[in-house]
Amino acid sequence: MSEELRVHKLGKRFGATVALAEVELEWAAKQHVCVMGPSGSGKTTLLRIIAGLERADAGELWIGEQRIDTLTPERRPTRTAFQTPALFPHLSVLDNVAFVDRLGPARGPAPVGAAQLLERLGLAPERFAARRVDALSGGERQRVALARTLYRAPAWVLLDEPLSALDRPLRAELRRALAAARREAKVGMIHVTHEAEEALALADTLVVFDGGRVIAVGKPEQLYRRPPNLITARLLGELSASPDPARPGFIRPERLRIVPAERGRVPATITARAFAGHRWEIELSPASLVFTAEPWQGADACGLQWHDDDILAWPTLA
Repeated sequence: MSEELRVHKLGKRFGATVALAEVELEWAAKQHVCVMGPSGSGKTTLLRIIAGLERADAGELWIGEQRIDTLTPERRPTRTAFQTPALFPHLSVLDNVAFVDRLGPARGPAPVGAAQLLERLGLAPERFAARRVDALSGGERQRVALARTLYRAPAWVLLDEPLSALDRPLRAELRRALAAARREAKVGMIHVTHEAEEALALADTLVVFDGGRVIAVGKPEQLYRRPPNLITARLLGELSASPDPARPGFIRPERLRIVPAERGRVPATITARAFAGHRWEIELSPASLVFTAEPWQGADACGLQWHDDDILAWPTLA
C-alpha cells in the first residue's frame, strides 16, 4: 500500500497572521524529513495540522490514497512525540513502550519489539524494563517516549523538537540512536527542529519555512553548500563575509583558508582565536571568521584564500 505523504495547498491563519500559505509538499514513504525555520515560520503549525491537533483553513492532506485531514487524530496513520514526554507514571518502562497493545488486538507482529527498541535507544532492558518512569532522568524519559512512538508505529511519526531539552552530548548520542531505530521500525518521520546539526545529520529531505511559506526543499548537503536564500544559509550554519571586494555575499567559515601574506588573494590580520574542541575559530580584520582543524602557526599579518564557487550570493545582495 502506498504511504507517501502529500500536502496540497494547505492554508492556515491565526487572526491576521498567515501561519501557512498554500503549502505544497510531497514525501516518499519511510523518509526522515526535517523541518526548520525561524520562530513563527509555520513549521509547528504544519506538524499539528498533519497530526490533527489543528484544523487547516484550506487544503488537503493525503497519505497514499487516503485523505486524512477529514479524519480525527486517532484515526490518522500518524503518531506524535512532543518535546516533553507524556508518559504514564503508574506503568513500568516496558509497559509504557508497549502501551498500544492495551488498546486492542495488534495487526500482525511488530517490526521491532518493545525491548529491542529500548536496547537500540540505549536503555538496556535488563536494567530499565521494570523501572517506573518517575525513577528515570529526563534524558531516559525522552528515550522511553521515543521508543513508545516507534513501537508498532503507523506510516508516519511526527516529532516536535524531541531532543531540544537534552544536553549536547546526550542529544548527539540519541540522534544517532533515533536514526537507527527509525530504519529498523521502517517508518517515515516528520521532525521539527531548530538545531541545524540535528537536521543535517538526520534528514533525507530538509524543508525550510519562513512566513508560512516553503523557501527551500532539498538534500541537507545540497542546501548547506548551495542554499537558495540567505535565511536558509543562516539557519544551517555560520557565515563569514565574502572576502572578495568584487563579489558581495557570504562564505562558510570552513571554506576560507589562512595563508602567508604573500600567498593571499587579500591581506588580513588575525584579531582573536578560540579553541572550540573540534575546531579553531579565528577572527580576522577586515571582518572575517575562519574555522580550521589546526591552529594557525604563522604571523598575525596573513592572507586569505578561497574558491570562487564557495561564495554565496543572491540577487538581493547585489
